[in-house]
Amino acid sequence: MGKSPRYTGGPIVKTGPTAGKIRSRSKGGQWRKKRSDSGRSKKSGGLCFLSTAACHFKGLSDDCHELEILRAFRDNQLLTTTSGRKMVEHYYSVAPEIAKQLNKKSDLEQIWQVVNICVKAIESKQYQNAINIYKSMVEEMQDRLFE
Repeated sequence: MGKSPRYTGGPIVKTGPTAGKIRSRSKGGQWRKKRSDSGRSKKSGGLCFLSTAACHFKGLSDDCHELEILRAFRDNQLLTTTSGRKMVEHYYSVAPEIAKQLNKKSDLEQIWQVVNICVKAIESKQYQNAINIYKSMVEEMQDRLFE
């Protein structure tokens, strides 16, 4: 039986929920590719999450400044604490369903405004403020869209 990936010095995952961990192996023993290398979309079921949907609504790419800041915050701040990981897990459980319901420009505009406020807060190291604003927006969208 082969060694666990933890002891093989394999490639380290740089972003996402498994950031900092060693990439796993496929059944054939090869290191799994990054999602972008494997041809799999970053979108869940063809739908994107809220910040990405708002950025795309504004004509921005998937690697725009706003999304890079939010992802770095998720990976380097939120995912480093238990409460942050729980918050991210909750977001991943509700955001795809909210994204499916986004059919009004006003909803996407509202999310875009929150994205901008949160990015500025993160850049100013006002992390808790960014968390509170984004969390409040998600809860409001969830309540309004699923009454």
